[in-house]
This record gives sequence, C-alpha cells and structure tokens, in this order.
Amino acid sequence: MNFIKQMSTKKRLGLMFATAILFLDMLLYSVIIPLTPYYEENFNASPTLIGVLFSSYSITLLIFTTYFGKLTDRIGRKKPIVIGLIGLTLSTIVFAHPINFEMLIIARGLQGIASAATWTASLALLADMFVKKERAFAMGIAMTSMSAGTLLGAPIGGFLIEFGGYATPFYTISVLLIIVMILAAIYLQDEQRATVQVPKRVVDLLKQREVVWILTIMVVGEGILTMLEPILPIYLSGTFTGNSFFIGLMFGVITLTYGIMAPISGFLINKYTPSRVVLVGLLFAGLVLPFVVIAKSTLQMVIALLLLGASIGLAVSPTLTMLGNTQKEGEQNSYGALYSLFNIFFAGAAIIGPLVGGVLTDVFTSKVTILIASGAVILSTYGLSLTRKKSMGNQEGMPAIETVQRMD
Repeated sequence: MNFIKQMSTKKRLGLMFATAILFLDMLLYSVIIPLTPYYEENFNASPTLIGVLFSSYSITLLIFTTYFGKLTDRIGRKKPIVIGLIGLTLSTIVFAHPINFEMLIIARGLQGIASAATWTASLALLADMFVKKERAFAMGIAMTSMSAGTLLGAPIGGFLIEFGGYATPFYTISVLLIIVMILAAIYLQDEQRATVQVPKRVVDLLKQREVVWILTIMVVGEGILTMLEPILPIYLSGTFTGNSFFIGLMFGVITLTYGIMAPISGFLINKYTPSRVVLVGLLFAGLVLPFVVIAKSTLQMVIALLLLGASIGLAVSPTLTMLGNTQKEGEQNSYGALYSLFNIFFAGAAIIGPLVGGVLTDVFTSKVTILIASGAVILSTYGLSLTRKKSMGNQEGMPAIETVQRMD
C-alpha cells in the first residue's frame, strides 16, 4: 500500500486503466462459458462448432498481435488502447444479439483482434511507466486482474443470465467498457519514451536468448492450464461424478491461487534471482500434477488444485516483468513488439495445450495424460535449468540501471 501511495497520479491512472482493461477483457473471454448449452440448443451448434467459437479468439489474437505491437511502438500506447476498447465494445454488442452462430464466431474473432491491441498496449504502458524495481509489483497486479476476470466471468455470466436473460451480461460489460473507454480517452497519458533507438522487430527479439528462455517458461506453465481444460472435466465427472457447477468450482480453485500468487511472485523476484524463482514454480507444478489424479476425496482434490494453481502462478506471473527487464535503457520503444511476442506465445499455448491434451486422452485416458504431462513438465524444468545461466546469466548478473526507487 505504501508503494501505491508514493506513486504519481499519472502512474496510478496508468495502472488503474491497465488492470481494468485486462480484467474486463478476460471477463468477456470467460463469460460465455455457461452459455454453451444455450448455443447448442438455440443454434444446433455441435461440439466442433463450440470448439471453433472458443478457439477463434486465440487465432485472431495470434494473427494480429504483431501488427499492434509495431503500431503501439510507433504511435504510443493510448491510441491502440482506445481502439481496442472500441473493438471489444462492438464484439460484446454483437454477442448480445447474434443473428446466427457464424455471427458469434465473427464476434469472438473481433474480440481477439481487439485484445491484441489492448493487451499489448496496456502491458507496454506499464513497462514504460514503472522502472525495474517497481515493475514486478505493477505486472503482478496486471496478472491478478487477468486471473480475477477469468475466475469471475463464468459465475457472473451465469448469475446475470438467470437475473435478466441472455443479453444481460453483454449489456453490462458493454456499459463498463464504454465507461473505461471514455475515461481512458480523456485521462490516460502516454509515458515519454526514448526516440533515439529504432524499435526492435519480433525477429530481433527472438535472437535474444533470455527472451526465448522466459517465453518457454510461460508456454510450459500456460500449457499445463490449457491442457487441463478438455481433460480435467472428463476426469472429474467420471471419478467424482461432478456436475458442471462442481467442475467450474474446481477450475475456480486453480485460477484463484494463480491470481493470489501474482503479487507474491513479484515480491520474490525482487528479493531472489528471478530465473530460479520461476524454475521452482515450474518444478512444483510438475510434481503436484500427479496428485490431481491421486486424490481420493474432494478435499484432497481441492488441495492438489490449490497447490497446482499457486505453482503455475509462481512460474508464469513473473515472466511479464522479466521480459520487460530484458530491454536496456533507451529501448522502451521495443516494449510493444516484446509484449506482442508474449501474446503470440500465450495464444500458441492456448491452442496447442487443449489439442495435445485431447489427443492424448483419446489415445490413453485422462489419468495417464496428466501423468505424462507431469513427466514432460519435470523434464522441461530440468532442460531449462541447464540452459539458465547461458541464457539468463548476463542479464541477472549485471547491475540494474533502474534499481533506484522512482515514484514520480
């Protein structure tokens, strides 16, 4: 709290807008989860079409994020944020009044395009505004807001549908998006950035070993979460005879501890070597995974999922901060490209994880798939530990230019 009190008004507003935007984006992302039966009943949507609806977000996010990364490095962060908010509002309105199922897929794709703008620009704005020692806290808050939106989307959506009908959650989110958009257009300010250096391209960033190493950590961690999406419900319904509400609660447990760990991990990477912190989180995630299928009672399952969410949060949450710290003083113009690269890998994990999980479950069982995933994560952690010093040694060994406290 001391940290927030010492911030300038400009920084406070930047952090407030970034967290609000990321929260609303993920809220909209997950609010359609309880609507799956409605779409099946009213649009005769097959499971394949439902899958296309959910994946269209990640596909367009993947395609357009590089463009918005370049754009935000060229014209600043504010304009892409406002443009993205307009796109999110339009997609939400289309969701409220779909003519057919194809319109829903188009709206979901538009949401992915708009998110490519808001995610990239919001994260780049935080990296601009907060120096190295402050950045872990700011990015931790951003990750917490994303987790909170993901966690609350389904229950809020379900409640609003029961309260006011199908369109109610979309009207509600549209109003909130319009309010944030108007306030951002009036009050949000870009941070002054160095103009002496030409922004790096995504290809240039991929040549930096530390960038690739950090993104690999994120992909493995997020891959665990996304892989569980198609297989954990099957396991829970078969082993615990759990209904949809029970399954939603179990996923909520993972998301809750994932979000709680975000600010804690920010503190830990300021106190200890960041690369070691994320490796510990990844190792624990691999070790905890088998307990998900070993659990014999609901309490044991909740404990296993609590530990799994916390472990993945410890591994993944610091990657936003670590990525920002890979760029030297005067390279702030590259933050847009850097966080567009984060979005690309994030979307890739969201596409590949469920696909691999589903295929392995078809070949084996959900229990065997989770055990295979556990072994893969532990082996990945070992491989990343072997390359840690070569990839991260120079960056973590150098004295930080921005370690002084700066709250202006």
